[in-house]
Amino acid sequence: MGALKLLITGASGYVGRHTVSYAVAAGHEVTAVVRDRTVTLQTWPDSVKFITSDLNSLTVFPQDVDVVLHLAASMEGDDAAQQRDTVEATKALLSACLSAQKPPALVLASSMSVYSGMRLDEGDVINEDSPLDDRADQRDAYCRGKIAQEMLCATVAADSGLPLQILRIGAIYGPGQVWNAHIGIGLGPVLLRIGNSGEIPLCHVRHAAQALILAAEQVGQGVSGVVNVVDSDLPDRNRFIAALKRGGWPRLTFSIPLRMFEIAARCLERWKGRPGLLRVPVLRARMMPKRYSNRRLQDMGWQPEADFEALMQEALEGGHD
Repeated sequence: MGALKLLITGASGYVGRHTVSYAVAAGHEVTAVVRDRTVTLQTWPDSVKFITSDLNSLTVFPQDVDVVLHLAASMEGDDAAQQRDTVEATKALLSACLSAQKPPALVLASSMSVYSGMRLDEGDVINEDSPLDDRADQRDAYCRGKIAQEMLCATVAADSGLPLQILRIGAIYGPGQVWNAHIGIGLGPVLLRIGNSGEIPLCHVRHAAQALILAAEQVGQGVSGVVNVVDSDLPDRNRFIAALKRGGWPRLTFSIPLRMFEIAARCLERWKGRPGLLRVPVLRARMMPKRYSNRRLQDMGWQPEADFEALMQEALEGGHD
């Protein structure tokens, strides 16, 4: 299709930087919303336009935007931080979109974390029709923020007739970022691995960027939908940890059976200050052995760059957390 005029929020973030680069390479016109322009001045071509603003203070909105890719969200913090940086920021952005003479279509970067672990069994396949978590009060603030963000965007899009693509992206990895919350607990050189089987819902950062631009091209033609964004070659925990060890960590690994950890979590349910993995809904969402489908993503025309080992090796050589 022809070039689109895209506005990308969270453009200076890890996924955002790659998404801007991918959009430019695909021939689209990009306006990047960033809090600090100096972060990206040296890495993007002169064709990229900038809006330097916090979303909650957004006062400038281009009138000729075809699609907004909303990537900005808080990755950490308590419920107050999620409400401010994810939910309220999304409300402000949607208000700005609706104020345009021709409101743009929307692409929301959501998360696989919105799916329930309590309403699934071991070995189930997660797809776009899988149940969302209805016990979000027992999950982490990030999960609650993403569920609220999805509901907000879906409601506004339905009420205003705007096309909306929701992309539920898996655990991002790539150069500089290889750790994720589906492995266990890291303590210095030691990994306490919880369980052995089950795929890890990984998504390489460039795969995520490719998916976001494909979604922008679809929603620009009026196509709405929900798409899970995970790699085609998903490692189980044994394979993932073996790849990590080639990068020098962990030095020691101790395995804890998932059922044993779940029994401990149930025994400690009255401890209000217990860590997340000692909450059964959190434990099951992150650690219960599951499989993940990306059939709908492939139907969009998405293609992986390489297999897991090749991409993980590249990530490790680029330095990692």
